[in-house]
Amino acid sequence: MTDREIIAQMKISPENGCKLLFDEYHNYVYTIVYNILRNVGSSRDVEECVTDVLSDVMVSYDTGHGGSLKAYIGTSARRRAIDVYRSLNRKAARNVPIDDENVSGLTSSDNVEENVENSQLAGMILQKIEAMGSPDSDILIQKYFFDRNSTEIARVLDMNPITVRSRCRRAVKRLKEALADLDITL
Repeated sequence: MTDREIIAQMKISPENGCKLLFDEYHNYVYTIVYNILRNVGSSRDVEECVTDVLSDVMVSYDTGHGGSLKAYIGTSARRRAIDVYRSLNRKAARNVPIDDENVSGLTSSDNVEENVENSQLAGMILQKIEAMGSPDSDILIQKYFFDRNSTEIARVLDMNPITVRSRCRRAVKRLKEALADLDITL
């Protein structure tokens, strides 16, 4: 099914156009939304976002505009998923679960000091990584902060996976040397 056929159906019969749009683009939208929300949202959040994107497209896409339907859907999916991501992060930051284990953990001064120290350490390490410059800093962040393998990183950075692995090895070595100057060992 082509975009033109879907748009024509949307003009003639919105109900049939909606079914065709859903059948053709559900997996595409799901992939975009899932990649953005996979670390913060539940499967229900992902499904709700996908449904919202497809319904927004049905309501707001200008069938007379003549632009690419797939591009419009992709952009709408990314924007909506980013909005949901931000919303979920705000809620998570404001909510502190209250149970016996967490309350005792919050009142312990040792944990607070340890958390502050770990936070400062992470900040210093991140500064050293960012000082390495691109693409080495991008590779390290993708690998160690987003837990991606060399194939995924290569796809994101448009590089060869072998190049990513070798640059990562060298970048880790340089990072260890930079941190050794601060008496930090990995």
